[in-house]
Order: sequence, then C-alpha cells, then structure tokens
Amino acid sequence: MPPKKQPARPPSAPTDPPEAVDPMWLASGLALSLLAALGCAWLTVCLLFYQGEWQLVLHPTHSIDQTPANANLPYEPVRFDASETGQPRLTAWWVPAAPSPTSQATFQSTPKYAGLTVLYLHDGSHSLSATVPALARLHQAGLNVFAIDYRGFGLSDASSHPSEVRMAEDTAAALDYLVSTRHLPAGRIIPYGAGLGASLAAGLALHHPELPAVILDNPDPDPTATAVAAHPARLIPVRLLFRERFDLALPLRTLTIPKLLIAGGPSSDAVRRGALQILFRRAASPSFTVTLAAAHYETDYQTALSRFLDEDLPPAR
Repeated sequence: MPPKKQPARPPSAPTDPPEAVDPMWLASGLALSLLAALGCAWLTVCLLFYQGEWQLVLHPTHSIDQTPANANLPYEPVRFDASETGQPRLTAWWVPAAPSPTSQATFQSTPKYAGLTVLYLHDGSHSLSATVPALARLHQAGLNVFAIDYRGFGLSDASSHPSEVRMAEDTAAALDYLVSTRHLPAGRIIPYGAGLGASLAAGLALHHPELPAVILDNPDPDPTATAVAAHPARLIPVRLLFRERFDLALPLRTLTIPKLLIAGGPSSDAVRRGALQILFRRAASPSFTVTLAAAHYETDYQTALSRFLDEDLPPAR
C-alpha cells in the first residue's frame, strides 16, 4: 500500500516581537526595593537597640573582688527575696554600726540615732565591691548599713538583665526584708541612693511615707541625655526608644520628708554639679543641699551628714 500523505500544516502565525521594559519603571522598582531593604535594616537596628538600650546607663559586673572586710568593717553576707523555686535572688551586705573610740562622728552616742539603718542603693555600675568606700563612710558615722546588689549585679540572680523596673522591685524587696525579717521599724530606715540609685531611693520614699528621710548622693540629673551621649548615632531615635528613665525630678518635687541632697566630690565635674544644683533647687521642702569640694571631701561629707541627722531627721518614736 502506498504511504498515506500527512496533512499539510497550516503556516505558523508570525511571532509577536518581545515587549520592551520601560527603563524608568525598572529603576523605580529597584529604588523601592532598595528603600524597603534599608527600612527593614533600620527597623532591625532599632529593635536591637531597644533590646539592649539598658546598657547605655547600667554597667553591671558579676565579680566581687573586695568586701567590707578589706576596709576592716564587720559585715554579714545576706541572701534574700526567695523566688518561686525557693532560691534567694538577691545578695546584700549587712554592716552593723560599731562606733570606735577614734571616730570623729559627733552623734554616735546620741540615742536619737540608735538603731538607725541606711538602705544603700548603688549607682547601677559594677557591683557591691565598688561601694566599700561609701559603706566605710556611713559606718564611720555610726550607722547600720544594708547594701544590696540588684538582679544582674554581683552575685544576685543573673537570669535576667537589670532594668529600672526590676531594680525598683529589688529595692522594695530590700525594705521588706529589713522590716519583715530583721524586724526593723520603717521609721528608722533611711534610703540612700547614689547615682541612678537616687531615683530608686526617692521612689521608695514616695511609696512609703513612713520612712523618715532620704539621702540622694550625686544622682544623674538626666539619664536620657547620658544615653544619648553614649550613643551619638543620629540615625537611631535614642530618646524615643530609651526606656530606663530613672526620673528624679517628679519625686523631688513631691517628697515632703527631709532630704539630704549631695553634689560634688572627687569624681564630679563642674557641668554635672551645675545641673544638680538646678535639679535640687526644685526640690520640695524640707531639703538640705550641699556641694562638696574634692579637696576636703571626707571631712565635709561627715560634717554634712552629721548636720542633716542632727537638724532634719525626725526624733525616734
């Protein structure tokens, strides 16, 4: 049989020419993609900053390289504030008053100050080790001292980083320990805040009107400005993202208990002293403000503390 003829294929339709891409549209798309990538990168950087912004003003260490024993002070290590697991989260030092015959303090034997305890709140840097000189000065004045390390500092619980909120909680826990466990009357406990601890001390006094007085030693007048100075990059809105405010202006304007406000000292500069003097002038009465010169700091400090306790502290009841 002869082979079958294949049907003839219809002629193929002419192919359309490829569509041309508008260069302007392509450039716009690339620009938008680049802007989106930059925006995502900026948001990521801001998120990372937001998570770590506390490090601009808080500088904890976990080492304890000296204790009150290095300054020949009697002391007792304390652990308190048990968590849900039953393990104490906070560490502290109890430095009992032990007046010595050679002390220059003029009020050690005065019954008015018997049993008076200072709750010492450090400045949010290092650990309790850095507070030994300050504790020695308070001990010289014949006062009991209870100094704490917040969570994230020293040997206290390090499972979370420190923050203003956690430090305020730890401060309240310290006061509760003194009242509930050591059975000290709240009317004989004076919060003493140094640096950022001043805000914590003022806040504690604001929430506990039974406390007799408060001492604020060289507080940071504007922690937000400190954070901005520590992170000068203008691409990140530091003031907007910074949460650790440690505000002191409002408590100072509100507190009506006696306040000893200290500026100056060996590590103070003229700019900081000027800012503190402006801040202190806005404090509610009664307040006793003193600016200490570096040259005679130790003597002037003891004199100022003695005068404050003599003239402004309410008598024991």
